[in-house]
Amino acid sequence: MYLASFSWKKAAEIGKKNGSIVAVLPIGSTEEHGPLGPLGTDHIIPHEMAARIEAKIGAKALILPTMPYGATPALASFPGSVDIGYEALCSVLKACVDAVMRCGVRRFLFLNGHGGNTPAIDTAALYLYRRGGQAAEIDWWVLSGQLRKEWMCGHGGGVETAVAMAVRPDWVHIEDLFDSEIVHLSPLLKNVHIHNVEFEGASVKMVRDAAYSIPSGDAGYEDAPSRANAKLGADILDAVTDYTIKFIEEFSKVDLTNHPYKEK
Repeated sequence: MYLASFSWKKAAEIGKKNGSIVAVLPIGSTEEHGPLGPLGTDHIIPHEMAARIEAKIGAKALILPTMPYGATPALASFPGSVDIGYEALCSVLKACVDAVMRCGVRRFLFLNGHGGNTPAIDTAALYLYRRGGQAAEIDWWVLSGQLRKEWMCGHGGGVETAVAMAVRPDWVHIEDLFDSEIVHLSPLLKNVHIHNVEFEGASVKMVRDAAYSIPSGDAGYEDAPSRANAKLGADILDAVTDYTIKFIEEFSKVDLTNHPYKEK
C-alpha cells in the first residue's frame, strides 16, 4: 500500500484495519557517485526496493513517498550534490513518524541508501520509540556485504554502480569511466574510505572534504567502478530486497502491547 494513495479519512483507518503493518520510508540522497554513478543513486535504489516490497507484500507494508535528499556535507563540493543538513533531515523524519502515528501505525522501517543519514535516522527512531512505536533501519549497501563478502560496497564503486545500473541503466554513464583518484594523508596514513585512514592495521576517522580526499568521487580501492555490470547489480538487488521482505514479515509480528512507553 502507498500512503500517497489514501485520502485522509481512509488513512485514519490504516492502523485499525491492520495493526501490525510496517511503514516503510525509502530514503537516500542526491549527491555525486563517482565517474559512472548518477546523482540519484542513493534514492533510486531504495525507491526500487520499496516498489518491489509493495508488489509482493502490499498488505503488510505502508510505503511512504521516497525521500530524495539527505545530509551529505562532505560531498557538497561536487556539482549537483544537495545537502539539507542534519537538523532539516531530523525535522522531516520526525514529521514522517508523526504522520504514520496519526494513522495508527507504530512500526517503521527506514530503508536507507545513504550513510550520512544515519544520525538523523537514529534520532527519529528514538523519537518514535518514546511515543510507543518501534523503528528499524536497513542500510542496503551494508546488508549486501553481509549477505556475500564479494558484495561489499564502497561509495561510488562497482557494487553501488552495478545496482544503480540494474535500476536505471540509462542513468549510468559508462562512457565517462576514468581512474579512481585517492589522496592519502601520508605514506603511513592511507585513506581506506571517505573519512577513514588506516594506521598499523586499524582504522581512524579523519574527516575531510571528499573533493580533496577522493577527487574522482568514488572510494576506489578494491570496489572499483569498472567492475560494475547489470547482472551483478540485479543479483544484489534481488537478494537485499528478498531479505528485507522477510524482515518486514517478522517485524510485523513483534508484540508492542507491553511497550514501556504508552502510545500517544
